[in-house]
Amino acid sequence: MVPDRLSAVMKHAHIALAVLVMAVWASNIAAARLAVAEIPGWALIALRMAVIAATLVPFVAIPRGHMWKIFGLSVTMGTLHFGLMFAALEHIHVGTAALIIQTSVPFALLLALVFFREKFGWYRAAGILISFFGVALVVGEPRLSDSHLYAFMALISALAFGGANLQLRGLGGVSVFAINGWMAVFAFPQMALVSILFESGQIDAIANASLDAWIAILHMGIVVSVVGHGLWYELVPKYRTNQTMPFTLLIPVFGVGFGIALLGETLNWHIMAGGLVTIAGVAIIVFRGSGPGPVPTPPLPPAPADNTPD
Repeated sequence: MVPDRLSAVMKHAHIALAVLVMAVWASNIAAARLAVAEIPGWALIALRMAVIAATLVPFVAIPRGHMWKIFGLSVTMGTLHFGLMFAALEHIHVGTAALIIQTSVPFALLLALVFFREKFGWYRAAGILISFFGVALVVGEPRLSDSHLYAFMALISALAFGGANLQLRGLGGVSVFAINGWMAVFAFPQMALVSILFESGQIDAIANASLDAWIAILHMGIVVSVVGHGLWYELVPKYRTNQTMPFTLLIPVFGVGFGIALLGETLNWHIMAGGLVTIAGVAIIVFRGSGPGPVPTPPLPPAPADNTPD
């Protein structure tokens, strides 16, 4: 159920929570780099979904009446977003993938404009452009030698993530843990089937995976998905898409920070400048609210007339 009214201004606690989620999601990059070096991408995502389902499903009720919506979410957020993103990261430069995936922001805003009639002013458009410029500085110039096919897969992954955030608007009354757990149940066989059809050697890779790889898988499943996505699913139904999605532009900034801290990558001027510019752009989007009052969502269609005789 979509909330009757969405807040026009984000609470400070929710802003801090959204920033925390972006940091948690960014840590996924370092974990994925480690694990995907040992286990093929689709098989890795199947394992991640298995960890999520095993962690949550025994403790949540079946969200009756919402299972088809959650199944649809498993296709967009699970198979299309996670699956294509990890498949792309196996073959294209991380900077290219990070920049392409940030197109989920304008995708989500355009979809929200079409389906929810959400409009955004010039300041939010300017903030998005400023943030994209910052992201481009952070990740560097995309490598033109990268495969166009896998770059296209990353683009579809971004579109799927933007669409999935709109789907969450229709699950506002469902427990975030139930959404996460049952989405993983539905997504696991999809991932496993794709892995069986298009990958090889995954059984041996899983059997011989190092302890570091398994720690990375548990981190992706529990910390990134259960905690990170759980918090995000709690926030998304409360606000308009043009308020929440721009926070994802912070992911490359945090990702670079984790790369420096955990992977020994170097810091240079364009990373520092890009990080500051990205944060400034997101701040413009978030703090330039459209007004103090709540914003009504599109009205529900009128109920059918009662034609029963008196």
